Amino acid sequence: MQENKNVRRRNNELLDNWSLVHLATGILLGWLINPIYALIIMTAWEPLEIFVLSPILARFGINFGYETLKNSLSDIAVNIAGIAIGAFVIKSVFGAPF
Repeated sequence: MQENKNVRRRNNELLDNWSLVHLATGILLGWLINPIYALIIMTAWEPLEIFVLSPILARFGINFGYETLKNSLSDIAVNIAGIAIGAFVIKSVFGAPF
């Protein structure tokens, strides 16, 4: 049986290049806004990314947000780490910008 090489595979990595984006965004939001709001926004992003954006972008051949639960949960964990750094480390050193 021949394998179809055009089949998209879901991202099942625990950490990937997007983890850096999640960390940086978490740090920024943790510094800029209330950490609870940052957590709500960043956690709500995951199902929006997987169930709304990914299917729409796939119609145009763009592979975005096509990930497993494992990857999505690790993104949320990295978000939490970033928010904690922004809210408790960066904010204590530089103060709140607003």
